[in-house]
Amino acid sequence: MNAKTGGSRRRDTPAASRGRDTLGRDLSCASCGRPQAASELDRLLWCPTCLAEAHARAKLAGRFSGLALAGALAAWIYFVQDPSRLVIGGWIGAVVATLWLGARAGRELFFGVLRFRRRPTR
Repeated sequence: MNAKTGGSRRRDTPAASRGRDTLGRDLSCASCGRPQAASELDRLLWCPTCLAEAHARAKLAGRFSGLALAGALAAWIYFVQDPSRLVIGGWIGAVVATLWLGARAGRELFFGVLRFRRRPTR
């Protein structure tokens, strides 16, 4: 706190110029490095092409993680639980739900890791 003015020592920028200094300029994509218009990049400075490729890679990795989780659950049910034929629909439903939830969680996790690492998608 500044003793003379009662305010902080930091000079704030005018409200009209905050966040608008990159409009109309070309910036490079954080993933591939190609110059793009600033309006085409997202908040982490990725171009739409790299973003689509990252989504595709995360979707594929998410499907593998969902299959791995569902396979592990199916093996556990078959070998450890010894399911009866009366409730086989419930066991199949549990495996299918695990496949779907594992794929969703894996996709979000892998996409977040790709974005956090800022690795090129190619």
